[in-house]
Amino acid sequence: MASETTGIREELLRRFIESGERERLQEILRSKLHTSGWQDRVKDKCQKTIHESDEPANKLTVDSIAEQVTPYARTIVPEDIKAEILEDIREFIYRALPENDS
Repeated sequence: MASETTGIREELLRRFIESGERERLQEILRSKLHTSGWQDRVKDKCQKTIHESDEPANKLTVDSIAEQVTPYARTIVPEDIKAEILEDIREFIYRALPENDS
């Protein structure tokens, strides 16, 4: 059963990518996050993280900043944006499931 589930998941991911749906939803997400001010808030948090760091600025890495800022960034994604993207993904899955092939 787990192998079958993994196979279905892999097939859905393949279709999601090949159909261009992933790229389309990523672009919608980028646009909505920008419009909502999310990017500015994350940028401000990055700058604050850099200024408050005990490490010298030349020792900080993008990875270390991202590690610190990512949890915050995820929590401030507006709920309506999350809901819309998740609904779009659900609709894609429903259309792409093998049982729905004609």
